[in-house]
Amino acid sequence: MWVMSDSLGARNETVHLQLTWDGEVDAGYLALTEIGQGEAVSQRVVRNPVKGLGDVILDFDKMGRLLGIEFLDSRLLPPGLAAKSD
Repeated sequence: MWVMSDSLGARNETVHLQLTWDGEVDAGYLALTEIGQGEAVSQRVVRNPVKGLGDVILDFDKMGRLLGIEFLDSRLLPPGLAAKSD
C-alpha cells in the first residue's frame, strides 16, 4: 500500500488530499477531507463506460458533500500516480 498527501491552497484555505492505494486488490481511495468513522453515509457508483475498466465510487456525508473517491482499477488513475506502487 502507498500513501500520498498534498495540500492545495484556494482563497486562503488549505485542502488536504490523501491518496491511498492497495496493490493487492488494485483499488485506491482519494480522500478529499478527513473522514471520521461512519461519516460517509451515502455512496454513488459511477459505472465506467469503457468495458473492462473498473468503476468509481463517490462517498458523500449526510449533507450531500463529497468526501472521497474510490477507484476500483489502477488504470483509472492519471499516469503519474498509477506508476507508483510497493
